[in-house]
Amino acid sequence: MDISKVIKESWPDEIKVISKLGFRGGEEHADHVLVRFASLAMKEKLATARHNGRGGWWSNNCDTEHLKQMLKEHVDKGDMRDVMNLAAMIFYREAAEIESLTE
Repeated sequence: MDISKVIKESWPDEIKVISKLGFRGGEEHADHVLVRFASLAMKEKLATARHNGRGGWWSNNCDTEHLKQMLKEHVDKGDMRDVMNLAAMIFYREAAEIESLTE
């Protein structure tokens, strides 16, 4: 599935719903749409990366500082799916204190 195409095709209908809901409801709906489609895009990109032999962000062998460096590099590359995934990996590792497991 090309999630970018799905987003582009669904946007006209979503903006109509957002407009009808008013500020609060529209903002909440827009946030839900964002999370739904961002999640699909992230899953799609992660599946491609796994297929290509990438993985291990969750393991003790992964370095959070390396992920942060990769995040900076991927911002410049411009694939925001990689940016979202790397940011999520960093967020999760820091919240779970995964780095402390290696100490």
